[in-house]
Amino acid sequence: MFFFDLDNPKPLEIKNWMEKNNFTIFSASQKIGVSKRQFSRFLSGETSAKRVHALAMQMVWLIQENKKEMDEDSNKKYIKGSHRKIKIPIK
Repeated sequence: MFFFDLDNPKPLEIKNWMEKNNFTIFSASQKIGVSKRQFSRFLSGETSAKRVHALAMQMVWLIQENKKEMDEDSNKKYIKGSHRKIKIPIK
């Protein structure tokens, strides 16, 4: 779920984001850190969501998708030793 114009997400795109994540206005506003009133303004088109809001919405979507994948993976049975280890060097 990515916005066509990151600097100016359209109200319809925001509504689609809410539907895909099963959010209400209240839960969506909490997730991106704005008031319920401000989020309602984004949906009505009274004010435009800024880039920071669009990025926050995309990040929330990515986290939600990752959780879905993790839930699907946890439902599968793993064969012992089939896990891969990823090493990330810390500098």
